[in-house]
Amino acid sequence: MSVYTLRQAEPMHIKTQDGVFLNGHLFKPTGQDQYPLMIFVNGSGITPYEMDLEEEQFYFCRTLVKGCIDEGFALLLVNKRGVGSSEGTWKTQSFYDRAEDMRDIILSMRKRIDIDEHQISVMGHSQGGWIVQLLASRYPDLLKSSLSIAGPAYSVKEQILDNLDSNLIMKGNVRSAKWLRPINQLSFTLYQLLSKVLKVGYLSRILDYDARTIIPSIAVPIYFAFAENDELVPLEKNEPLARELLSQISVPYKVNISPGVNHSFARAERYQTWDKIDWKASLELVDLIRDFCRWTKANFR
Repeated sequence: MSVYTLRQAEPMHIKTQDGVFLNGHLFKPTGQDQYPLMIFVNGSGITPYEMDLEEEQFYFCRTLVKGCIDEGFALLLVNKRGVGSSEGTWKTQSFYDRAEDMRDIILSMRKRIDIDEHQISVMGHSQGGWIVQLLASRYPDLLKSSLSIAGPAYSVKEQILDNLDSNLIMKGNVRSAKWLRPINQLSFTLYQLLSKVLKVGYLSRILDYDARTIIPSIAVPIYFAFAENDELVPLEKNEPLARELLSQISVPYKVNISPGVNHSFARAERYQTWDKIDWKASLELVDLIRDFCRWTKANFR
């Protein structure tokens, strides 16, 4: 199995419309003058993509690189604001702000002679899936296809509540999860109301977001990928909702469920903690990337 490193990629420093530089790396196949391009949108938190390529226990971006290269696509990995050596901070950004940054990145890549400007797609994991959904609804003229990996189909508030429940269940506190949820829900509702007039903390900038208002307006072919044992984006809530919302769009779409994997697409049981999980990419993740690339090539020329 080929292992790609940062030394095999072209370093990128992409300027946004407000003058902030975001760092990235562009991986390209060999033997082509011009490439179709995949751009990866990372999720929440502060982990840079570099760790996925440099640290053995990380695997997600490394798997994306190999899958895209094997299928003839270039892949751009880019850190959001304040992560790695990217300037600025994501803590003052809404999802719409992050989508604007990705639009700037897409526009920059369209100017390169080695990139086919009509063959640019986006893929995002977790919170990055929310951003992909936004991009697919707002910038259809810039994109060929889109992939939301474990991207929720409901609201930020609901996802946070499910996350809190999962954390308690994984620690063996099933009963606590049931009686604490109404209390947590009330707390976040009050915080949400406060956030309409006063921005206090990062959550105040994203808590109002609800994918239900975005997915029906998607105008780019989109592939939704869910994990059977996702502890953060529960399959039973998100998969049927995604199908219902996607039935309203006028472009091709696909929904896929990867069996036996968790939110990070590692082999795991539901609510299994990471100390009992093998930290490596599942075959399901490998198959997902291959299938999305082939779905894009076969249907959207």
